[in-house]
Amino acid sequence: MFIITSAVVACDNSISQDDKSSLPSSSGKFGEVLVVVDTFYENRQTGIVLDKIFSEPLVGMPQAEGQFRASTVPAKAFKSILKRSRNVLKLSIGKRKRTAINIEEDVWAKDQLMIQITAASDTDAARILLKNVQTIRDYYNVRELERLKKQFKGKPLKEIMDSISKQYQIEMVIPPGFVQMAKNDNGFWLKKEKSIGQHQIMQGVCVFIRPYNSDSVFSNESMIVNRNAFTKEMIQGTPDSSYMAVYEEYRPATKEVNLNGTYALEYRGLWYMVKDFMGGPFLHYTVVDEKNNRVVELDAFVFAPKFDKREYLRELEAVLKTVSVN
Repeated sequence: MFIITSAVVACDNSISQDDKSSLPSSSGKFGEVLVVVDTFYENRQTGIVLDKIFSEPLVGMPQAEGQFRASTVPAKAFKSILKRSRNVLKLSIGKRKRTAINIEEDVWAKDQLMIQITAASDTDAARILLKNVQTIRDYYNVRELERLKKQFKGKPLKEIMDSISKQYQIEMVIPPGFVQMAKNDNGFWLKKEKSIGQHQIMQGVCVFIRPYNSDSVFSNESMIVNRNAFTKEMIQGTPDSSYMAVYEEYRPATKEVNLNGTYALEYRGLWYMVKDFMGGPFLHYTVVDEKNNRVVELDAFVFAPKFDKREYLRELEAVLKTVSVN
C-alpha cells in the first residue's frame, strides 16, 4: 500500500503542449467532482468510501456541508460534454486489472484534473480509496484554489494592493468587489457584499499584525484573544454596541500548513456578533514573519445564512493563500 499511495504523485505528460492548446475549456462549478464508476460498485464497499471522501462534513461549518459536491456516472455514459468536467475521479475495476493510481491533467479539456484508479476488485478499490482519502481531497482542493487564484489575478484591485504593500509590507491579490472598511497601524479589513433575492451574502478578509514574543502565538487561546481584540475594535454590527467575536463553545480545528513557503497554523472555527443575530464560519492563518520579528494574522469570514458556505469560504481561502509576508 505504501507503493500505491506514493504513486499518487505520478503525472501523465504524454499529451504535447500543441495538442493541449486545442482542447476545449473544462466545465463545471467550483467544488464539483464527477465520479465515473459502474453502478454495481457504487452500491458496495467502493461507494461507501467514495461517500466518505466527498460527503464527510467539512470542519468549522455551522451546518454540515460535504468536502465537495460529487455526482456519479457509469463508464458507458461518460462521453461527450461530461468528459470536459473540471474534476474527474475515474475508477476501472475488473479481474486481472493492475492496481494503480494516476494523476492526469488536461486529458479531455484545459485545466482539467483527473484521478484515475484501477483495481482488480471492489475490495481492492475500496482499500486504495480509503488509504488515500485525504490525498484525493487535497489534490482537488489545491487545484480549485489554483484556479481561483488565476481568476483573481485577471482583474486585481491594484490600488488597495499597493496601499497594503506600502503600509504593512504584505503582498496579496485582492479580487474585484472588495472594499476597504477600516484600517489602522496594526491591520485592516475588507468586505465584499452581494444579495441573492432578499438574502445578504458577505465575505470579509482581515489582516492584523503584532510583535513576535514566543511560540505561544500558535495556541488556540492566543489566536482567539488576538482575533477578538481586533474584531471588537474594527468590525462592529448595526447596533452600536455589537461586535464580532469567536464562538468559543466550538473549539477551532487546527492543522499545520505551508503558506507560500512559510510555516503557518490554520484554524477553522465559528464567529458570531455579540448583541446581534449574525454568525458563520471563519478561516484563520497565524504566520511568523521572522525577518521583521512580527506575527501576521490572516483571517477570512463568511455570512450567508440562507446558503451553503463552503464555496464562499474556499474563495477566501484562495485570497489568503496569495499572501506573501516578506
